[in-house]
Amino acid sequence: MFAHLIAQAMKGKVAIWLLFLFITYTSSAQQWSFHAGTNLTTFDFKNNAGNAIAGIKTGSGNIYAVQYQRKLVDTAALLLKSSPKVIFFNQHTGLAKLLGKFKWGVELNINQYNAVGDAANVSYSYQTDYIGISPSLQYTQQLYKGLSMQASGILQISQLLHGNQWVNNRFMDLKDDIQFNGILGMGGYQVGVQQTISENIRISIAYRQVSSLSPKQSQGTSLAISPTSILFGITIQPLSK
Repeated sequence: MFAHLIAQAMKGKVAIWLLFLFITYTSSAQQWSFHAGTNLTTFDFKNNAGNAIAGIKTGSGNIYAVQYQRKLVDTAALLLKSSPKVIFFNQHTGLAKLLGKFKWGVELNINQYNAVGDAANVSYSYQTDYIGISPSLQYTQQLYKGLSMQASGILQISQLLHGNQWVNNRFMDLKDDIQFNGILGMGGYQVGVQQTISENIRISIAYRQVSSLSPKQSQGTSLAISPTSILFGITIQPLSK
C-alpha cells in the first residue's frame, strides 16, 4: 500500500513541488515540520430523510505531511530592523509578545481515508488516497523549559488521487463517484505538545480532528468524511546566518 501511495504521489508531481518549496523557502523559513501518523476515518452516509446508513465502521489509514511555518511577529527581528511596522510593535510590546506566540503555516499532506462495513450479509470496504494543502494558524504556549503546548485551526483542501470500493467481490473505481472525486473541503483543529531537543530540532505528538465542510450529495445519499489523526513529527528550524 505504501509503495502504491508513493507511486501515485510521484505521478502527481508531489516530489517536484516539495523540492520547489524547499529550495524557495529554506533560506528564510522560520521552520519546517515533517509529520507521519494514522487516520481513523468515519464515513457519515445519510439518506434523504437525514438518517445515517447503518453498517459503516471506522477504518484506519496513513497520513504523511510536510509543513512550512512562520511567526506572525518575530519579536527577535524587531531589534534588528527599522520600519513603521517595527516602530509600532516596539511601542506596543504587549501586542507584539502576544502575536509572537502565533504562527501561520501551509502544509502539503497525503491522507488515506478508509472505511469498512457490512449490510444484509454483504461486506464492503473503501480505500482512498487524497493529496491536500492545509493553511493553518497556530498558537504556542510554553509550559516548562523546552516543552510547549500547541493549538491550531486548520482548513484543508484535498483531491482524490486513487480510490476503490470493494463490494460483492468486485472493485469499483471511486474516481467515477462524485461523492469521492472532486475537491474535498475540510475544517477542524489540532492540539499537541512539542519538546525541544536541540537549538534547531524539536519533536512533537498531536491530535487532529477535521471533517467535511459540506456533505456531498449523490443518488439520494449524502457523504461527510471525518478523520481523527494521531501525528508524530519532527520540526527543523534553520539557524540564522
